[in-house]
Amino acid sequence: MSYEIDQSGKIEDTARNTVLAYSNNNKGAVIMIAKDKRKIQERFRKCGIPKLFIDYTFAALLVLLLKPLKTVTQVTVDIEYPKHTELIGKLVNKIIPIHIIWKYIGKSSRAHDTGYKVYKGKLDLGKKVSIGEIWGVIIKTAGGYLNTGLSPANRYSAPASNQILPKLKLKVKSYKTT
Repeated sequence: MSYEIDQSGKIEDTARNTVLAYSNNNKGAVIMIAKDKRKIQERFRKCGIPKLFIDYTFAALLVLLLKPLKTVTQVTVDIEYPKHTELIGKLVNKIIPIHIIWKYIGKSSRAHDTGYKVYKGKLDLGKKVSIGEIWGVIIKTAGGYLNTGLSPANRYSAPASNQILPKLKLKVKSYKTT
């Protein structure tokens, strides 16, 4: 069985929610709130690989969207990030063996209509995914390591674990105003 998948609200736009929706005879969606996007983006910054934030997060949302669908063998995903489709496909296939077709779906698609309505709040459908669910999938797809291997500073990074990363906090300096 084949499904069409579309995104509303870009992942890199951390001021807005992101919705990933599918449509066939059935409809469904996963919703990632903006606050969680900012937290995950900060974790990628702390790991020294902020450029991979979009790829890993999109792949994690795809996995969380497709996992409950048992009969899916093929999906058509709207191309949101043209140069990143190969990496995103590999990340998804690490967890769910599925055939992904990347193509421009357009605004006339039922998946686009579903995603847009959920994004705007006109359709009460979908599941809000927690930061723990998303980060768990990211850790699985990364194989426990979040290391690009490109930067000398990141070459010897330690395994990213759920025990280490949540303890990372932003250090905010307070300045006195006079």
